[in-house]
Amino acid sequence: MTGLRDPLVSVEVLTTDNPAVERAINDLGGTVTGSVDGHLVQAFMPAGAVDQLSVSDAVQYVQHPLRINRLPREEAVGTGALVGDEVQLTNANLWQQAGITGATRVGIIDFFDLTVWNPTENGPVPDAAHQFCPDLIEGLCVGGQINSPMGDPHGVAVAEIVKDMAPGAELFLATTATTAETQAAIDWFALNNVHIITRSLGAPYDGPGDGTGPLDAVVDYAAARGITWFNSGGNDAAFGYGRYTDGIDSSGYVDFLNGPGVDTMLRVDPQSGGVAFDGIRWANDWNLPPDQITDYSVEVWQGVNETSATPVLLLDDPQISGAPPLEAVDRFFNVTGAGQALFLRIHADRNYSPSAPDTVEVATFFGAIEPGRRSAPFSSAKPVVDSRNPALVAVGAIDPANGSTGVAFYSSQGPTNDGRIKPDVSAPSCVASSVYAPMCFNGTSAASPVVAGMAALLFGQGLAVTGMPLAALVKHLAVDLGPPGPDNAYGTGEIRLPAPPTAPTLQPSAFTALGAPVRLLDTRPASFVGPGNLVGPYPQYSIIDLPISTSGVIPPTATSVAVNITSTESVSQFYIQALPTLGGAIGGFSTMNVTAPGQNRPNFAVVPLGQGSISIFIPTGGNIIVDAMGYFTPSAASAAGRFVPINPRRTLDTRPTEAGPVPAGWVAHEPAPGESVRVQVPADVGVPATGLSALVVNVTATDSIGAGFLQALPTGTAAGQTSTVNYVAGGTAATHAIVPLGADGTISVYTSNSSHIVVDVMGYITDATAPATTAGLFVPVAPNRYYDSRSVPNSMHAAGSSVPVQLTGPPFAVPAGAAAISMNITSDSASGSGFVTAYPSDGSFPLSSNLNYVAATSVANAALVKLAAGGSLNFYVNTATHVIIDVNGYFTGT
Repeated sequence: MTGLRDPLVSVEVLTTDNPAVERAINDLGGTVTGSVDGHLVQAFMPAGAVDQLSVSDAVQYVQHPLRINRLPREEAVGTGALVGDEVQLTNANLWQQAGITGATRVGIIDFFDLTVWNPTENGPVPDAAHQFCPDLIEGLCVGGQINSPMGDPHGVAVAEIVKDMAPGAELFLATTATTAETQAAIDWFALNNVHIITRSLGAPYDGPGDGTGPLDAVVDYAAARGITWFNSGGNDAAFGYGRYTDGIDSSGYVDFLNGPGVDTMLRVDPQSGGVAFDGIRWANDWNLPPDQITDYSVEVWQGVNETSATPVLLLDDPQISGAPPLEAVDRFFNVTGAGQALFLRIHADRNYSPSAPDTVEVATFFGAIEPGRRSAPFSSAKPVVDSRNPALVAVGAIDPANGSTGVAFYSSQGPTNDGRIKPDVSAPSCVASSVYAPMCFNGTSAASPVVAGMAALLFGQGLAVTGMPLAALVKHLAVDLGPPGPDNAYGTGEIRLPAPPTAPTLQPSAFTALGAPVRLLDTRPASFVGPGNLVGPYPQYSIIDLPISTSGVIPPTATSVAVNITSTESVSQFYIQALPTLGGAIGGFSTMNVTAPGQNRPNFAVVPLGQGSISIFIPTGGNIIVDAMGYFTPSAASAAGRFVPINPRRTLDTRPTEAGPVPAGWVAHEPAPGESVRVQVPADVGVPATGLSALVVNVTATDSIGAGFLQALPTGTAAGQTSTVNYVAGGTAATHAIVPLGADGTISVYTSNSSHIVVDVMGYITDATAPATTAGLFVPVAPNRYYDSRSVPNSMHAAGSSVPVQLTGPPFAVPAGAAAISMNITSDSASGSGFVTAYPSDGSFPLSSNLNYVAATSVANAALVKLAAGGSLNFYVNTATHVIIDVNGYFTGT
């Protein structure tokens, strides 16, 4: 017989070398249909070529594609909650009444029966442009669109909650069956500018429960594309998880009774007519070579009880041949008949180590593990939920929605297998649903879209950048429940929006310097200062809201505060951001960059107030110190408190090699520990002898012999506990400062260790004897990124170049005619050590610097700099580097 072709089968190849596997597939006549780099390749293969593929180079294991998206345990139970419960309980109704509706795009990964889509509840019926369905295996799709007869109302109910929370959201729907298809959905979401997604589905085991594995790699892929991912935390705490740590008995069978006694047969009662497994896992063997992985086989029995049960199937994936340490993954068993149940016996066939017993986990996505053998802890250690990525938010359920009984009995709990807290947050569940009426929609499936809808409100209002920053803000806006602090039932707590934000005050404001810096916050427990709820240390990606208007230091009428912020004892390198509370975008810009864990790094900042507070976003983790230098209050024409910018000018440089300005009578030396050096401003700099109260300066430490700090202070004032610059041996570090004058009209710089000192003057603050005008008043703006040479069409600044950058006029909030700008300058990816000098584009290049940097390191510094008449600045760099400019306000012109 001729003309017959080998039938095609769909396979999923586990691998760390995708290109090699894709070549092997093509060589054997197969077709690649999807992939997750470094984890798996999905393909159609001729059936007769599968065995040959399985022994190809770089192939770890070949399996049928796992169905990684599936409906969780039955959830539509109980009596309905009041309409709008989740909206009111999260305060979303107040935001909607304030005109904040979440006008952004939200993606949903689920199963949909669009025949029950109600435009009144869900918005317009999604057209082809709003659907993604690539399934090639399960019949979920027709022509790339959702096949409703194979769908489910579940996804429509999820969509209804998103629209309840964020009525302005535009919904994009995706139905996928496999891991590779889910990654393709991420590409589709990103192509359509969808940066918030919610997924309320379960998944079988595909990794060790520590945030690694193919599906977790898809989460990482989504985060890298700027997506914040919300996921149901799972409904397995009550019935669906067991964890067994006592090893095996003398016959080699796993003991399911932790503690005294032995029980080698585990009963699993059916739910909805059957039992289905997420898998049986012994994660401690996950990354071992095949000849070191315990090879278990699973006996499946059925009957009314252990004595009458009979064997029905033996499951035995070949771990010795490369299969991961999993069994019974994605396996379903019909179990019918009165009192019938499944029973499991798990036998260690080879490679078992009695000296290091395996921890064996059994997880079902329906089917109830017998009482006394099931547990809630670790039930959340499943794909997606266990992700380490900070852009992933796993959501637990509060059911009933009013919280009367706390976290839902079924809501999966952490920790993950590597000890991290899960879920990340919790949210109301058992809420009214037109799809499931008169019953409520409960489970963590209902909780996740509540949080995604809240995120849409926040993002639509411009309060965070998507990806990790938006996830951090959501986790921050939670009411702590359960034990103090994050826990494995509630996460950081139940989400709760604060009152709708009011816009920061943008009135022209005059500056008032404090007589001496005042410490508003020190989160270090041993030296704590500040509100009692802000004691550190903080984990990575935390947000601190620091009240300013009620501090007793800064008046309630202040529009902005001048502070020195210091990062100390950081967990990792990253950036830190200071911004008005709910008045700027979390993650939208940076205030300082921490280049190594544990580094002490300060920076000056003028921070507009939002809701009477400032927020400090600390992806670095660790502790934060905030010292107030002064504040701005609304003013009409004023004599005192105006900033008069000058062309930048160096007024102190103790390095003998530079022959820079030094005080009269100075004998060349490196300032010694405990020494204060007076700064004398030459008469030709443009700073008058009278009519001023403070200098605006950039202070630099260089050539230091050891770690220490500089403090800029009024001459004649004793050094205090605050610092202006922190330095390390041999390094160069700079910080901006507004420093009040001493009795003799000068400032001084104190050093705690031997270090050379450089001071550049940028301008001065007027006092009450100066003429009263409206020029030089500060106007705060919503902090934002105004320039980034890393973004097209810009490019890296070449060594020795002065690049003009326009900073006023549309599209910026700074108007034409502004006299000076308040900004943060960052160097990134420098080719070597160097400095940045910012100066008016219509002025000459000054002997001064604003920022010192080293190779391949992000370094930031604040700056108040005079603008050219046309509103631009030149940025000179002596070594090639990228330059980034974040603006927080401006000073009025004449």
